[in-house]
Amino acid sequence: MESCSGKTDGRMNHLQEWRQSCVDDQLTRLNVTPLLGDAPAQHLLYADAIQRRNDGRVSDGLLKRYAHIAAGGWWCSGIDLLSGEKDLWGCFKPDRPRQDGESSKTIKYEHPPKTPTGIFALRVPLHLWERIATKAGVTLTTEDQDPDQPDLGFWQWLMGHPEIPLVITEGAKKAGALLTAGYGAIALPGVHNGYRTPRDEQGQRIGKCQLIPALGKLATPGRQILIAFDQDSKPKTIQQVNLAIQRLGYLFSRQGCEVKVLQWEHHLGKGIDDVIANQGSDYLQQLASKALPLEIWKAHRLNRLTHNRGVEVEARYLPPLTIPATEKLIALRSPKGTGKTEFLARIVRQAQAEHRPVLVIGHRIRLVQELCHRFQLPYVGDLPSSPLARQRGFGLCIDSLHGHSQAQFDPEQWQDCLIIIDEVEQVLWHGLNSDTCRRQRVAILRNLKQLLQHSLEGEGQIYVADADLTDVSLDYLISLSGIPLQPYVIRNHWQPGAEEAWPIYHFGENDPKQLVKQLLHHIREGGKPFVCLSAQKLTSAWGTRNLEAYLKKQFPDRRILRIDAESLSDPHHPAHGSLTNLNQVLADYDIVLSSPAVETGVSIDLQNHFTSVWGIAQGIQTATSVCQSLGRIRQNIPRYLWAASYGFNQVGNGATAISKFLTAGHRLTEVNIRLLQQSDLDNLDDLDTGFQAESLLCWAKMAVRINLAMVNYRESILGLLHQEGHQLLGPPPALPSLPTPASDPDHPLSTVAPQPLQQAIEAVRTQNYLADCQAIADAQPLTEPEYQQLKKRLVKNGRERQRLRRHELAQRYGIPVTADLVQKDDQNWYQKLRWHYFLTVGRPFLGDRDAKIARLLLDQGQGSLFLPDFNGSQLGAIIGTYDIIGIPILLGHPQRELCALDEDLIALGKLALANRDDIKTVVGIGLAKNASPITIVRRFLEKLGFGIKLVRTQTVQKKRVRIYQITCPQDGREKVFQAWLQGDRQCPGSSEQWMADYWQKLQNAPRVEDQNQPFVQLSLELG
Repeated sequence: MESCSGKTDGRMNHLQEWRQSCVDDQLTRLNVTPLLGDAPAQHLLYADAIQRRNDGRVSDGLLKRYAHIAAGGWWCSGIDLLSGEKDLWGCFKPDRPRQDGESSKTIKYEHPPKTPTGIFALRVPLHLWERIATKAGVTLTTEDQDPDQPDLGFWQWLMGHPEIPLVITEGAKKAGALLTAGYGAIALPGVHNGYRTPRDEQGQRIGKCQLIPALGKLATPGRQILIAFDQDSKPKTIQQVNLAIQRLGYLFSRQGCEVKVLQWEHHLGKGIDDVIANQGSDYLQQLASKALPLEIWKAHRLNRLTHNRGVEVEARYLPPLTIPATEKLIALRSPKGTGKTEFLARIVRQAQAEHRPVLVIGHRIRLVQELCHRFQLPYVGDLPSSPLARQRGFGLCIDSLHGHSQAQFDPEQWQDCLIIIDEVEQVLWHGLNSDTCRRQRVAILRNLKQLLQHSLEGEGQIYVADADLTDVSLDYLISLSGIPLQPYVIRNHWQPGAEEAWPIYHFGENDPKQLVKQLLHHIREGGKPFVCLSAQKLTSAWGTRNLEAYLKKQFPDRRILRIDAESLSDPHHPAHGSLTNLNQVLADYDIVLSSPAVETGVSIDLQNHFTSVWGIAQGIQTATSVCQSLGRIRQNIPRYLWAASYGFNQVGNGATAISKFLTAGHRLTEVNIRLLQQSDLDNLDDLDTGFQAESLLCWAKMAVRINLAMVNYRESILGLLHQEGHQLLGPPPALPSLPTPASDPDHPLSTVAPQPLQQAIEAVRTQNYLADCQAIADAQPLTEPEYQQLKKRLVKNGRERQRLRRHELAQRYGIPVTADLVQKDDQNWYQKLRWHYFLTVGRPFLGDRDAKIARLLLDQGQGSLFLPDFNGSQLGAIIGTYDIIGIPILLGHPQRELCALDEDLIALGKLALANRDDIKTVVGIGLAKNASPITIVRRFLEKLGFGIKLVRTQTVQKKRVRIYQITCPQDGREKVFQAWLQGDRQCPGSSEQWMADYWQKLQNAPRVEDQNQPFVQLSLELG
């Protein structure tokens, strides 16, 4: 293509101007017309709603406003896709633009006033039509070209070929540039002009957004829609563009289109036509291949860092920088392995030289200890008792940021200090959501806020760092500070070049078997792999402990090290204490298996030892955590990755919109409070449910970000790795046939019959798991004082952990601990039993249970509640939902036969589907829009440990239907219920008479199909 970059000086005619945007001259002549004198007004001022004089002429005031257009300019209009004729609507670019009276902004383009905006569906000359067809792989025939409607022909052809992608952009010239480059494209006059929002005469919204009709004709199911709006740098403009993309993308998705978003770096140009001018039309193919699916884009939007005051560098390793002493909040975003920790160490050394106290806050004990080692500071657990040692500073986990911790933390003692928060994104999320912070969350968040305020009021400074630093964390810290801070951002734009980018082989199967087969082959060939895994528990077939046992059997001569939370805390394990000198420890091992315990804050700089890095991501960690774990090894060696296509570790109700997430949470809070008001819980009038709205908003943003990434887990991880500049190479070459133990006499297992990988892994898992369950059951009992003392100890060996687990199970269930009980507990038996218990025999004690927990949270929070913790602690709304759906009645008649045509089940299904969102929020059950009543009943019963079985098929109302029956669990839960009842009856406030009346109602309730009383009404009466 002829070069079209570099605009000339002086005024250009319209052909030159469009040529500068890389638009084909013939396309320009078909769609753009120069106008002068009265002609511009005739094209613009045609609407009937325009104010006119009695003689029909446009009012003098309007003519005065548009007097500038008489000096000339160009007019652009395309095809009206609804009528097939030349579009009356269009835009005019005046040579002498006017200024907006209120904002003093230059109005570059004029559109017909008092008339709905349209789109630019430009006329496409035949040679470009052929180019677009060729690029899309579609054969263009003479039959496609309508001689009667040559202008509309292209668009009729495009509508009939949904396999051709369509690019949506803003501005006619950009659409022209895309069409010229061989892409189907339409343009909007503004980012919000692709949809309409119904409003009443007062401007109030009265309906849902809809695509404008012209776009609706192009929204063919299956078509790929690529949204290519400008890459702006102004935060307010970015916010509006993001909102438009989200709404427009959703509306296209609702029509069955596959929506993706094109993004590019600012230095390539603001608009897509600038990118074409600067990089050439072939570069568009690269952009299109990197386009993010809408859901992934939504997640990435929350990964942006738009704060730009500070310094930008592009360095392999961060250089020493002089930070102005007046800066309060210093933020560091730099890729993995670029020396962030060493940069912070220099800051700490400077503060120590000035005798300023330093406070290091992290989220994992081992990682904070490692940071303290690098910074030459004590960890709080190793802190000498002298006050002088505390004055110098120390490190601690955010979990300890309260007065009852071993730190006895008091924020008022940290004025003028230096605060370091490395891996800040994960630290804040841990403080907002982790189970270990739950009991003291309000105190932790309150102290965090006071700490920031006390430090910043004086001479204190806050340094935060993260390879994935975002506005979410910075905005949260700014809001906690209570002052209008402008963060000083150090942004390192370095990306690995061809020699430094990782080659990443990724697998697309449903399980990691192929990856493990490649791993085995690699080890057999003498490779030394570093393997990153998602879990350590024996219940996980692909966790650290099971894979370790399997590899030890396969390669008894190899030195294997397992690094996870268990091995790191076991004083008898070689991994214990290894985080402080990993480079020395790892040099002694051939194979290393690592859990998420070392996904962040650890740099392994060992050179020429490991030959590869392997990752199995099962959908537990966040997408960024997976990328962090792959980056612990700094050397550029091949990476091999299997990631689940869908992550299951979603937060809350799994919502992917912040507003819906918060709204659902507030509604659930209202329900829980109303239920508590029915108990004897006092002080509800003084209940603070608005505690730290800024913390709740940050929690929601981070939760939505995680949920969005979980929806497209594999693609999210690969997208992040691609953004980091690494090479995604797809699956590795197929393996050659490997000698089996039976065919290879030198193989250490040559006497063992070959076994498929899945079966071998499962056999190892089963053997290890059953042995561990039995060991827990056989562990020596603990007294309560022994339990409390052992629980607080950081270092525990395997036997001590088993004793802790045995004690907790005994306290939880109130029955003898057996290996079978351990297995049931691992299968979420406790939740199933608690729900079933409070739904039936334990119902009289439900209010007391919820009130007791709420009172505990209130006492710990000094009258304040963090809503996610409060909602997660209450069972009343869950049990109430089961009541309204009618599950207790079904449990009361387990022998009843169920048919999808039963009137009561049909009513149940309608009620459940009408409240799908609330059921997802309260109970965690996601229901498809077309879920059958039987499926709905099954989903509710599964949460209790019940099932449904097919007993037969029969003809009902001339239809062949299936008949089902509830299957009751035979798991011995009655003994647990008896133990729980005995404990609850000893508590004050229990109501034996209420329980007796409830069960009498339930047992005497008539069969619903035998009477006319509505199912829901009956269930409400029983509830």
